[in-house]
Amino acid sequence: MDNTVFKLCQGVSLRDTGNVSSSFCCEKESIKGVLSAELLLPAARAFIKTVNEPVFFFLELPKESGEEYETYYLDNCTKKVAYAVIERFGELLANDGVSRFGFGSNDTDEEIYFEDYQEFSAYVRDTKGLAKSLEELGVKKKNEFTTLWDLLSDDNMGCLSPVELDGETVFDIPDALAGAGMYKVKED
Repeated sequence: MDNTVFKLCQGVSLRDTGNVSSSFCCEKESIKGVLSAELLLPAARAFIKTVNEPVFFFLELPKESGEEYETYYLDNCTKKVAYAVIERFGELLANDGVSRFGFGSNDTDEEIYFEDYQEFSAYVRDTKGLAKSLEELGVKKKNEFTTLWDLLSDDNMGCLSPVELDGETVFDIPDALAGAGMYKVKED
């Protein structure tokens, strides 16, 4: 896999990606990084592989105002179910620019969170396992790295857009997984 060119997801636009490359850094029990589009789903699979069952999937969808998000959870799943979520909805999740998503362990509270502009963060009890998996995917471990956020300016404006694949958007996922137990978090 050629990881030298940083690829934007369909729902992420930015005129110039500068010197951004797939990279991460570790600090205590957290890993933060930025991933080229083709590495988002392999990173999610690698994370799921390293954590204890049961696992959960979560999805954050913007409200109409665009400023706040509604959060949906599918709790207490097997890894097989988590992989099935990736198989069924992964391309949509990885390419969408307006949603955020992740996976975690109900047992250990470990979690990976895929955020805006292809950044991710992970809380893991032992960073070595996930760090090794990321390096095997070609993601470079660094002390510091440049993100797409760092490049945003008046001359290099970015845009996050919703994506439709095969007639579906991320906004269809909660209904599609409702039968499996996906629910919306109640607001305070």
